[in-house]
Amino acid sequence: MALEFSIVILALIVALVFVFIHLSSPRIYGFSEHHKKGILSFSGGIAAAYVFLDLLPVIQKADPYLHILFNNNFFLILFLEKAIYGVAFLGFVTFFILEYVALNSREKRSKKNMKEMEDTSASRNVFYVHLGLTALVSMIICYSIPFEIKNTGLGIVLYTIALSLHFFTSDHAMEEHYQSLYVKYGRYALAFMPLIGWGLSLLFPERESEAYVLLAFIAGAVLFNVIKDEIPRLGTGKPVFFFLGATLYSIILLLLPWIR
Repeated sequence: MALEFSIVILALIVALVFVFIHLSSPRIYGFSEHHKKGILSFSGGIAAAYVFLDLLPVIQKADPYLHILFNNNFFLILFLEKAIYGVAFLGFVTFFILEYVALNSREKRSKKNMKEMEDTSASRNVFYVHLGLTALVSMIICYSIPFEIKNTGLGIVLYTIALSLHFFTSDHAMEEHYQSLYVKYGRYALAFMPLIGWGLSLLFPERESEAYVLLAFIAGAVLFNVIKDEIPRLGTGKPVFFFLGATLYSIILLLLPWIR
């Protein structure tokens, strides 16, 4: 079924916001060390609130749609109660492995070249795999934008803010791991993904059953980044900013049904 014109245009605007974040994150991040900590911590608070108060409650509603997706297969239905969380866990584990491989590659190369880890990037092969899967998540997120617009209304503004901050911190991690490779090539490749995802959403509008599965994978990927990057580590983050971001976004989410 064709999407309404207003949904198509609004989805394009959101996708363009994500394009801007991918292209400009290295510049946006070019603040003083004090501001970097505060921005990352504030982003982490919002991302954490988004996962626990928005994404996870949404995918809890997936069971009836999974029945449709799997054609009511008896053996699959036995596992459907936990299946959607299995998809989220798959997203989490995928990015856990990518992070481990990137760090392991940097460590090996730093020892080989006798350089500090901070001055060493991971190998090109790891970069291509990591970039490819990160690009896939970016595309899936933007493919799901029309579904979010239809189901959340004003909530698309909060969705855009939360995912923009997620992209911001995720892109910074990519820059740390791959340095010039990311700045010269990676961010431009990622910047295409929102537009590709938006285009696919026009050509192949997703059913609700597919949307919930994709959102579950997104939840796992975002949750890993919350734990890895966005929750401030001891001595490196700004807990006050994290708490402020989490509290502010939580209050807005809780008030949103009343605003509607």
